[in-house]
This record gives sequence, C-alpha cells and structure tokens, in this order.
Amino acid sequence: MTKQVKILFGLGVFLILLGITTNFTMGFKQDKKEVSKRMKVVNSTYEAFKQETQNFSQARDNLYDNVFSELYFETLNLTINNCLIELQKYEQELDKVGLTAEKMKENCSNIYFPNSTTNTQCQTYALSYEEMVNYFINDIKQVNDNIEEYNKYNQENNTGVAPIQKYNTTKKYIDFNNDKKYSGKEDF
Repeated sequence: MTKQVKILFGLGVFLILLGITTNFTMGFKQDKKEVSKRMKVVNSTYEAFKQETQNFSQARDNLYDNVFSELYFETLNLTINNCLIELQKYEQELDKVGLTAEKMKENCSNIYFPNSTTNTQCQTYALSYEEMVNYFINDIKQVNDNIEEYNKYNQENNTGVAPIQKYNTTKKYIDFNNDKKYSGKEDF
C-alpha cells in the first residue's frame, strides 16, 4: 500500500505541477495578447491625437494671426464678439483633444509596453496635452485681463461704453502627467 500511495502521491504532484504550468502558460499567452491589443489601440489613438493636436495648433495660430492681432484697446468693444466666437472654436478643438487624451490615458496607464515607440507615445501625449490645456488657459487669462483693464478704464473715465463680458471657461491649469510641474503655464 505504501508503494501505491507513493505512486498516487507522485502522480498527484505531477498533475498539480502540470496544471500550474498550463495555467501559467495560458495566462502568459492571454496577457501577451492583451498587451498586443492595447498597443494597437494606443498606436491608432495616438495617430488621431497627433491630428487633433495639429488642428488645435492651427486654431491657436489662427487665433493669434487673425483675432488677437486685431484686438486694440481703442476698438476692443467692436472686435470682442469675433474674438469670443473664435475662443469658443479654440476651446472645442481642445475638447476634442481631451477626449482622445483620456482614451490614451486609459490604455497607457499602469503598463510598460515591450515596444519603445508605444512607450514614447504614452509619455508624449500626456506632456503635449498638459501643455495644450495650459496654453489655452494662458490665452484665456490674457484676453480676460485685457477685458478687465478695458472695463476698468471705461468705468474710471466715465466713457459711457458698456462693460464687455469676459470669456468664461471651466478649465483650469492641469498637471496631467503628475510630475508636479505645469508645463506650458505662464505666470503673468
């Protein structure tokens, strides 16, 4: 009976080890498949992110070239409506980038990919998005500061010009990549 017990015990240990090895191998293959799938999602999402980043940059360039360049203190009340409309378009471009950035964040978080290009994309999008949001806030702050100065001047000098409404946004400076720095933020 002891020989049979030893054989059964040895067979049991062998089957347990075989089960553990099979489970580990299947889990490893599943993880590898999942990582590969996430890499494809990151790569395709990053391409969309790059395009939206370019659109944001073009909107910002347009704002500076065609709107901010036309904002003069003397005629601010005449040009501000166009400025506020363009700021809305500018913010909409940023919102599009934000949706894609959230998708990138979802797929990049808590994982190190075996492909260096994918890892670089995961690092780059976060810094780029942080800078875009902070540039946007800087631009809004500058416009609102100018409007405040304009309203203050007109009130102090009793010019009779109605106060101009500031641009309102719920966005604030962000530290998207959690590096304790606000990339793109300027102190005025």
